[in-house]
Amino acid sequence: MLAISTMYNALEQPDGAAMFDALKDLGFENIALSRHLTLEQVEQLKPMFREIGQAHLPVIQNYCPILPGTTQSDVDKDKVQLASLDNDERKEAIRKTIQTMQLAIDMEIPTVILRLGEVDTYNRSYLMTDLYNYGEREFEALNKKVTEATEWRKRKEAKHHDAALRSLDELNEAALRLELNIAIENRPQYFQIPNFDEVGLFFDEFYGSPMRYWHDVGHAALQEKLGLCWSQEWIKTYGEHLIGVTLHDLQELDPYHPPGTGDLDWDETFAQIPNEAVKVIEIKYIDSEEVTQARELCETCV
Repeated sequence: MLAISTMYNALEQPDGAAMFDALKDLGFENIALSRHLTLEQVEQLKPMFREIGQAHLPVIQNYCPILPGTTQSDVDKDKVQLASLDNDERKEAIRKTIQTMQLAIDMEIPTVILRLGEVDTYNRSYLMTDLYNYGEREFEALNKKVTEATEWRKRKEAKHHDAALRSLDELNEAALRLELNIAIENRPQYFQIPNFDEVGLFFDEFYGSPMRYWHDVGHAALQEKLGLCWSQEWIKTYGEHLIGVTLHDLQELDPYHPPGTGDLDWDETFAQIPNEAVKVIEIKYIDSEEVTQARELCETCV
């Protein structure tokens, strides 16, 4: 199955029905709900989605709709996190996640993608960016700083692991009760959870649960460009848990471009993805012709 995420035009089309029609006009039968939707857009979309049926609604991102007090353009700066060390915040994150899960049940969506949060450490991502941009000239000095940043994360991550495990324990129970899949997603930045090893940690703990792995191709490629992890290792290692993939291209370090318009080798990428995995194109708003070309490229993988 190939779908397009409402990330594409959620900010461009405040009316949910118009947003739905625009996505259908691009040639997509399947639509994935992103974190960028307002409550009003969700309510406007519900009757449209009920018409096309469950088979065309593969996945929803948590949190959906956006949290109160959050703007659509600011959804990636989570104010409540499932791996928070503040127990009240973590409990609120669980409550909001279960609301998304209940929306999934109402709209007959089988899978909810979770983002767990981040390690509470000073964000030194700019060091990785500098290493990418200037590494040949200043590799030794920058690489040392990058190593220091990742080591500092390691010193602070254990408590966040415990918090994430407590949250996932409750959410797995809820998913089992609601007969839903919950999927943990790989993230692009070194301080975000989970990194490569943490995916294994969580599946070791919850093997046999409704938890699955959701692979973001662009996030993995960005981590590789920043020297954090080889992109092909994620699916190779965690493929048995894989339920779906997000497809977008990178132009240098800039993500969410249509597949085929950036740096990724899509023949190599598609060769890794199992046929049965759900595929979701998640891209910025751009000329419709490029979206059509990206859809046609990705249809070769379906």
